[in-house]
Amino acid sequence: MLNLGVDIVAINRIESILSSDKRIRFLNKIFSQKEIAESKEKGDKSQYFSGRFAAKEAIKKALSSYDESANQSFKSIEILNSKSGKPYVLTEFDQDINISISHDGNYAVAFCVIDK
Repeated sequence: MLNLGVDIVAINRIESILSSDKRIRFLNKIFSQKEIAESKEKGDKSQYFSGRFAAKEAIKKALSSYDESANQSFKSIEILNSKSGKPYVLTEFDQDINISISHDGNYAVAFCVIDK
């Protein structure tokens, strides 16, 4: 059974959070230490975190589409990049999750496919 999820995020919304006093709380609530460390290698942190946030939302939507009682925390979903730059997903769940993240203008979009 395939489950799909998609989400879109306005990058300036995340940029606003990252430049506010909510930055640390937001980062620590949503992202793993590995994701935060990986962001230090990226030029545009707002774009990086927007894409990751959209991806986590897409994954949560796809997971809940076959199990409405599933309530995954954002931190239970980790999105990192392989050496080639392709994003991959680590979770505490036993699913094969494929993710695609894209940015254009002021938007980041993510699409995921879960093979359950």
